[in-house]
Amino acid sequence: MRKFIYCAAAVVTAAACAAAFAACAREIDYSDFISERRFKTYLYEDDDISVKVNLSSRENPYLSDGFKGEMQDVCEIFVQFFTSSPESVDVRLGEEGGEMSYMSVTNSYYMSFSGGDLGESAHIELEYGDTSRELDAPSVLYSGVISCEEALECARQYDGQTFEDLTDGVNFEGEIYVRLICDGGKCYYYVGVADREGDTKAYLVDGESGSVIAERTLKG
Repeated sequence: MRKFIYCAAAVVTAAACAAAFAACAREIDYSDFISERRFKTYLYEDDDISVKVNLSSRENPYLSDGFKGEMQDVCEIFVQFFTSSPESVDVRLGEEGGEMSYMSVTNSYYMSFSGGDLGESAHIELEYGDTSRELDAPSVLYSGVISCEEALECARQYDGQTFEDLTDGVNFEGEIYVRLICDGGKCYYYVGVADREGDTKAYLVDGESGSVIAERTLKG
C-alpha cells in the first residue's frame, strides 16, 4: 500500500460503479482488455509459515506491451518460512505439485501451474526437511467485496480521461491489469492501465466501497 501516492480527490462508490458499468458496457467493454485478472487469493499464516495461493487469468506469454494476448488460467503458490530455512520444499495442491523454486528477492518458495477455481479454501500439502504438513488456506474474499470488473469501472469513473485518451472508437489501445490484494484482512484491488509506450497509470481501489484511495503513474 505504501508504494502508492495517496490523494484527497472525490471517491466513487461501488453502487455508482455498478450502474456506470452497465451503461458503459453498451459502448465499450473495457473488461475485454484485461490481460491479467487476479480474482481470488487464499491465505494461511501462523508463527512459522505463510502460504498464499493466487488464482488468475492472464495472457501467455505475459508481456507488458499494451496489447492483450491469449489468456490462460494460472494458479500460483507462495510459501515463506519465519523460523526455519529448508533447503527444498515440495508442495501439492489437488493433482498438481512438485518441488518449489526459491526466490531470493522475496525469500520465499514459488510454484505455478494451470488451474481454475478452488472453492472456499485451498488444501495444501507441504514437505520440507523432516516435516510433512497439511493445511487449509481460506479465501480472503468476504461478503461485500466487489468484483474485478466493478473495480475496473470504479477506476474508469475516477479517471475517465486516461481511458478516453487510449480509446479510438470502440477499440482500446492498451491493456489492463486488475489484481485482488489482501492487506490486514481487508480486500483492495490494484488496477493498472498500460499504454503501448510502456507507461502505466495505477489505482488502488477499496474492495468494498469502490473508492479510489490512491494513484500512481509508472513510466516505462
